[in-house]
Amino acid sequence: MIRTLNFLVVAMTGLACLGLYRIAEETRVARAELIETQRTITAEQQRLAVLETEWAGLVAPARIEALAARHLDLSDAPALALSSLAQLPRRGDAPLLAETAPLRAAKVREPARVDAPAVTQIAALDDGV
Repeated sequence: MIRTLNFLVVAMTGLACLGLYRIAEETRVARAELIETQRTITAEQQRLAVLETEWAGLVAPARIEALAARHLDLSDAPALALSSLAQLPRRGDAPLLAETAPLRAAKVREPARVDAPAVTQIAALDDGV
């Protein structure tokens, strides 16, 4: 009886040692993964800091204003300046807006009109396939 009891105690001790070893190994692996994840997070935060600095330089109001002045040919002068409400035309007295000089000088093109409905064009495209 005592031999059986001793054998069971030794077996239980061995199983406990194996269980503790397995838990310790899983803890070591999890710690290594945690350290690697923390390194990755730190590297990404540093990259984000660099990108935020670059972005701040790209969206600086002075830079955008210089680019707009260089590429867009914008002016500060309004196309039609009114100094008082008396200069506004009364309804029916003035020509239509499309006939006024400032609007005729605008650099805007009206989109071309399509006579055929969109369904007919889609059907024609399906027939060609």
